[in-house]
Amino acid sequence: MTVDFNAIPGTSHLLTQREDIDKEDIVLIPCPSDDPNDPLNWSRRRKWLHVFCLVVYTFATGIPGTCIYSILTDISKAPGVHVSVSDLNAGTGYLFLFLGLGALVFQPLAQQFGKRPVFLLSTLGCALINLWQPYITSNGQWIASKILAGFFSSPIESLPEISISDLFFEHERATYMGIYAVALFGSNYIAPMVAGLINENSRSLDVGGWKWVIYWSVIFCSMSFVFLFFFMEETNYERKIKVRHDKEGNILYAITSNDQKKVPVNISMSHVSPDSDEAVVEGNETLANQAVLVDYSDSEETPKVPKTFVQKLSLTSGMKSKFLLWEYLKGPFYMLQFPIVLWSGFLYGSSLFWYSVLNGTESIVLSAPPYSFSSSMCGLAYLSPVIFTVLLYFYAGFTTDWVKVKIAKKRNGLSHAEDRLWCLAVYSILGPCALILWGVGAQHGIHWFGVVFGLGLLAGLCIIGCVNAVTYVIDCYQEMSAEAIATVVVIRNTMNFAMDYGITPWIENTGLQNTFIAAAFICLFCISTFLLMVATGLYWRKKTKNAYWSLVEKRRNMGISH
Repeated sequence: MTVDFNAIPGTSHLLTQREDIDKEDIVLIPCPSDDPNDPLNWSRRRKWLHVFCLVVYTFATGIPGTCIYSILTDISKAPGVHVSVSDLNAGTGYLFLFLGLGALVFQPLAQQFGKRPVFLLSTLGCALINLWQPYITSNGQWIASKILAGFFSSPIESLPEISISDLFFEHERATYMGIYAVALFGSNYIAPMVAGLINENSRSLDVGGWKWVIYWSVIFCSMSFVFLFFFMEETNYERKIKVRHDKEGNILYAITSNDQKKVPVNISMSHVSPDSDEAVVEGNETLANQAVLVDYSDSEETPKVPKTFVQKLSLTSGMKSKFLLWEYLKGPFYMLQFPIVLWSGFLYGSSLFWYSVLNGTESIVLSAPPYSFSSSMCGLAYLSPVIFTVLLYFYAGFTTDWVKVKIAKKRNGLSHAEDRLWCLAVYSILGPCALILWGVGAQHGIHWFGVVFGLGLLAGLCIIGCVNAVTYVIDCYQEMSAEAIATVVVIRNTMNFAMDYGITPWIENTGLQNTFIAAAFICLFCISTFLLMVATGLYWRKKTKNAYWSLVEKRRNMGISH
């Protein structure tokens, strides 16, 4: 199918033009095939099992790298360990840096050979590498261990988002992306919470203290590997759309595996007036640029059946028929030319700034007077971020999808990718307030509840930035979402490397109060840039559409499908 260069990436006809719009009127983007093994056609139970596997994977690889946040001071004071708290935080910075750089390796491997083997390799590698950390004695060993841990854990940053986009349609994507975000941040907060208790109990029993924090995380990671081997399916799928057409050859509708039900498909954006916010449909609905291959055959075929349990265990079912690894490796660099991708990386990175700030200062602030928390209490303080992360999921997930559909309804069904971004308004207001409550409040010794409340609120707000950044870039560049996400993650983690590396000297040189006052204004500026993108996003997508569709057409001619 030829590529429509008039289509605007990220602009779609999300709702059919009827007076009484309900759930049945939502256009399915991307359009599913008629194959029950197409991830878009999986049963709800099958999809939920895969989402649960993504949560298990996220916890398995996230916990070993984050369980030390509440015990940094204990590690630095341990006999035989010659690493300062500042160096420990710097090591975390290297972890984040290679979490991003590793995506440039594992994302192409997942596209070529399948996501399932990459998930399993990452889980196993994470368990083995983190087993080294209890035996480090110098800063060089610490940095090396964090670099390797970051590299093998890197699929956690980019692969689950793409798996979710494989399973769910555009109008429901943020809801499930929110589950991933809760798992990502929740694991990072639960890990130090439990770690403090393990450290305290292990030390009192004289069985290794902080080392058992690492041991237990490795045990959990290893058990997760076994679970994922048996229950995590492959979501790589080369979709081929079957359509029915009239005598003149015009496409009438697409057919899915649901009893060949007529399913509304995306309106070609060539029917959208450049000066109008409403879609004007001329003729039949088309597949626009969604499908790589369209099957025009009206002949009857043997119905396809879902895979058996044994077939789902295959490590090669996601392997692409053509070897194009080099082209997949170049993909993330192609995406650097699009302002939407660059800004999404900036938004994600600036949201994670404060996650890094909190993790780098939590143990320092709460273990010092006037709070003087023990390591177990420092860990228990992470219960606040866990609670706020779960509470704010409903806003970051459901509300973001609801806003997108609601605005599309007002535009006669037309949806712009920027519609989601209005949900960032809450973050831009509450984020600076939470930073001041945490940092300035701690400097003035306010009651511990106020400080811990600020800690939790800011931690929970991070998922709003995560969900909006990821869903926005996928909505805009669905056909190259894997490459776009890899680019976003590299930008995000490079920013976080700088923050982790510099947070301790920043506080030491300017003091807690001045640091967090400055941080509050930086947060306000960074998150508020969503207003600029709401105003200019459509302009940038129109300006770069020819470059994007040329890239898509080139890769499709090479045999690369979404």
